[in-house]
Amino acid sequence: MKKTEGMDPLRIGETIKIKRIQKRITQTDLAKKLEISQTHLSNAENGRVMLSLKALLKLRDIFECTLDELVDPDRFEKKKERVKRYKLVRCSE
Repeated sequence: MKKTEGMDPLRIGETIKIKRIQKRITQTDLAKKLEISQTHLSNAENGRVMLSLKALLKLRDIFECTLDELVDPDRFEKKKERVKRYKLVRCSE
């Protein structure tokens, strides 16, 4: 399968599978929510096919995440790592 610019079907599929398992949703149940076959979802999770934008938007809502987290997980993780945390300290005058 040809890799689409900026989108790796295998990596996207792995992310979907991980999020599905974390939410404790079976492939069959998730496929029903997405209105696709369980076989198609399995193929997507294994990087053999790409899900439609409509399905990805439904996944975003089901998993309560951003589209970036689904379609570009590597970039999203890098962004997440760059977030700096600061401790606020009150100074008395």
